[in-house]
Amino acid sequence: MSLQEELNFPNPVLNPRHETIISLVLTGALLTKEGDRLLNPYGLTDSQFNVLMLLRYQTEDGQLNQTQLGRMLLVNRSNVTGLIDRMEKAGWVQRISKSGDRRVNQIKLTNAGRRLVEKAEKAYFARIEQVLAPLDEPQQQNLRDVLSRIRQSIHVEP
Repeated sequence: MSLQEELNFPNPVLNPRHETIISLVLTGALLTKEGDRLLNPYGLTDSQFNVLMLLRYQTEDGQLNQTQLGRMLLVNRSNVTGLIDRMEKAGWVQRISKSGDRRVNQIKLTNAGRRLVEKAEKAYFARIEQVLAPLDEPQQQNLRDVLSRIRQSIHVEP
């Protein structure tokens, strides 16, 4: 189905680059909605799932300091404190103060958080298999490469 048909545009998008961007934005929005639908039964948001996955798979011991975690997250860094507050209240993570510096907290995955992410990731990985099934591995690699090049062209100065 064409983008024009999918979005019920009465007229075609004349600029192919604009159509590409619309398609990327639409795909991202659909993936976000699907993530919300998939994670909702587990009581998780996509940001919370992202934190749990980072702590589980991007650490040796299930811990990262809050600054490192903020750099890795796919959310606005200003939201990290509130996000961690809610996750700590739910019992999924624990803050551990570093001795000598009260400003630096280690964020640790709890046993409850580990159990939750293990359940949720099964559904998540099964769904991404379905979503990406139309693409073989070379096509998926090509897509990753293309998206990486697009992200590099967007480089924004801090």
